[in-house]
Amino acid sequence: MNQTRTENQLIAGTMVTFGISGATCLALGSLVPFFRESYQLSYDIAGMLVSLQSVGNLCAIALMGVLPAFLGRRKSVLLTSVWMAVAYLFITTGWGGAVLLPAACLFMGLAKGGNANFANTMMSTLPGKKASVGYNLAHGAYAVGALLSPLLVIACTVKNFNGWRIATALLLGLCVIQLVSYALVPLPEETIRKGVKSIDRSFLKSRSFWLAAAILFFYVSTEYAINGWLVTYFQDMGILSDTMSQMMSSLLWLVMFIGRMIGAVIVGKVSRKALLVADGVGLTVFFLLVFFSRSQLPIVFGIIGVGLFQATIYTSAMALGTEAVRGNDLGVSWMILAGSAGGILAPATVGFVAERAGIQYGMGVVAVLTVALLVTILLSVISKGGNDQ
Repeated sequence: MNQTRTENQLIAGTMVTFGISGATCLALGSLVPFFRESYQLSYDIAGMLVSLQSVGNLCAIALMGVLPAFLGRRKSVLLTSVWMAVAYLFITTGWGGAVLLPAACLFMGLAKGGNANFANTMMSTLPGKKASVGYNLAHGAYAVGALLSPLLVIACTVKNFNGWRIATALLLGLCVIQLVSYALVPLPEETIRKGVKSIDRSFLKSRSFWLAAAILFFYVSTEYAINGWLVTYFQDMGILSDTMSQMMSSLLWLVMFIGRMIGAVIVGKVSRKALLVADGVGLTVFFLLVFFSRSQLPIVFGIIGVGLFQATIYTSAMALGTEAVRGNDLGVSWMILAGSAGGILAPATVGFVAERAGIQYGMGVVAVLTVALLVTILLSVISKGGNDQ
């Protein structure tokens, strides 16, 4: 009974901290238009800011694979998550102007990577089906934070352009709450280690690990590019109003939250292979609908479809590799690391193409990524290692 209670407290605590991570990390996409206008930034620079978050994310995830072996999980996640507060302090106060924006985005990524590695590792320690449920609940909480942050930006800027700094000040407050939560959440016992050499690397021989890593690479590429550029795309193309463009970001994450809650319910009832294939096909079809639409109704319909079919790809891929990396900080770190590499390349590529050929061509890169993700999923499913666990 006590064990079950501790597991439930771990899930609840992880949902709180990961939900705040969703709000603070995903706010960047909504803030980019304000950064561009306030500091006169080009598409290239804006794309670099989004990618710098991914660079920080990549560095933190790599670090979190070995840091707990020396400091333990609690101290490690506190060490990385504090940088989100530093980032929002820079952004809110305006210290250094545009000069320190790249550092702030890098710091966001450091915290994001630490938060993600912690959340996924904690869920991997749960027994059996509960791990899959935990993944969906934690990532559902992340989606809630992600859908609320654009609404916060809208509420703060609807009558005052500079109100975006009020939004970032409130997000700074959430960062402080997150740090307190990390200090209090009960954690599973850890094996005392004396360094990197003692870390288990057997997961590298698992096909499930590599298949999951490949799916995560293309999924994160797609997700980061959409999150970083969706609002800017709708605004600069003149397809939707500024407020409606911001609302699309929240709508996307609202549907993803619903999808992840559905995913938590259907765990064990629906084949993971069938779910992944359906998600891959659906995401591709509905993103192409958004990309080629020029009126509000099909765009809203397309965004709903994109969010619904995005919802369980990440969690299904993580669950696919869970048996190989269960409770292994390094294994979870490297699996997430594969995805994060795509998160660096994709937003910057969109910005590079947009600066030279226009934002529509930039978003065309995302369309190509959705197709690549679908192909990877299909290859994984037909592979001998693609069987459900």
